[in-house]
Amino acid sequence: MTARAHRRWLTRLASAALLLLACNEARELPEPPAVFADVAPILQESCLECHSGPFAAANYRVEDYFTTIRCIPDPEGQPAVLPPDSSAPILAVLEQPGHADLLDAEDSQALTTWVNDGAFPNARSTHPGQWNDPRAADWHGAYLHETDWQPIIDPERGDACGLCHMGSPAPVEGIINYPPGATDCTDCHSLPGGVMACGTCHGDGLRAYPPRDQCYFRGPPAGYAHEPHSEPSANNPSGLGCQACHFGEDFTMLGGTHGNGDVDVVFQPAWGSDATYDFDTKGCTTTCHVRGGTTPDVDWDQEALELDCNACHLNPPIGHAQIACNSCHRGINPAGTRLTIEAPHINGRVDAF
Repeated sequence: MTARAHRRWLTRLASAALLLLACNEARELPEPPAVFADVAPILQESCLECHSGPFAAANYRVEDYFTTIRCIPDPEGQPAVLPPDSSAPILAVLEQPGHADLLDAEDSQALTTWVNDGAFPNARSTHPGQWNDPRAADWHGAYLHETDWQPIIDPERGDACGLCHMGSPAPVEGIINYPPGATDCTDCHSLPGGVMACGTCHGDGLRAYPPRDQCYFRGPPAGYAHEPHSEPSANNPSGLGCQACHFGEDFTMLGGTHGNGDVDVVFQPAWGSDATYDFDTKGCTTTCHVRGGTTPDVDWDQEALELDCNACHLNPPIGHAQIACNSCHRGINPAGTRLTIEAPHINGRVDAF
């Protein structure tokens, strides 16, 4: 062996020895963050009796992870576990009379640690740690939005939810052996329709129209005029369905223009053959807004309007008989000045006896 080769051999031997030495060194691993499973028994034992069900105290519930981290009514819109310090409402309330002795020191410290660590849902998963936390950047809803919801609806994708989780479409061919412990999608998506319920992508729970839950999805609500059009009112006792302005869609499935990332406005025939929506000005021109009333031009993003009989058409309309409304139209109060709840109004037709 030459001197140079001998030196190389000694160098390699020394490197290997150092590597083996490093393997024997004691290393302190970082403490894993506290997770919801650590505090769930505490909440169930000490809080669930008052904070559960439809009449939960302070309208705040701790029945599961999602109800525990959501916003509380007072102060309105304040998440229960934010900011991640002692000022978080779920911790601050422990200083108030009636709650001061609710938890012992050990349980109080455990709850504080969970909040300070970021109120994680779970520790270990195939997915990122905050995959189930709607406040997190790596929440699975954000990933689905980025992928146009395809992992839900296309079971042949490599990242299809149905490959591992019941409650989401599974591949047509082959036998699926779901991994042990894999969550059923309907455990959380329990509304009719499961993962295909309207509130999965927009709206909130049983409410199909925007905005999203402002507790989890911060920012401008951007629901615009959905609520005044969709909810019952004196002028519209049953509210308008999605088909009124998004006509012809099959909302039970994602496909075509439904779920393509764009807002597609197609008015149903009742609103007139020349009904239009201008995406630049957000102005609507339909039978509701062009009848010569005091507010003929309405923008989708303007504040809600106080409507009366002069708002959509003059009272009585131009060229109309000068008689009381309830002489010919039902759903009018005795004075003939206001609609009543049974009025078949704002339906694109003139309803008369």
